[in-house]
Amino acid sequence: MDAELEHLDWATRQPALHLFDAGYWRRRVLAVKGSFELTERQLIQLEKILQRLGLSAD
Repeated sequence: MDAELEHLDWATRQPALHLFDAGYWRRRVLAVKGSFELTERQLIQLEKILQRLGLSAD
């Protein structure tokens, strides 16, 4: 799980990937959020990724 979060964090920090398709990254992040029982730290990390994309988890 942590490896997936690290990958999402890294990938969404890459300018070309972020601009390529923010909707794709939002779907990936929300899929992770819905597929695993996450710790509070992991939920915070996912929310930061969504904020970086300019999107909300709601």
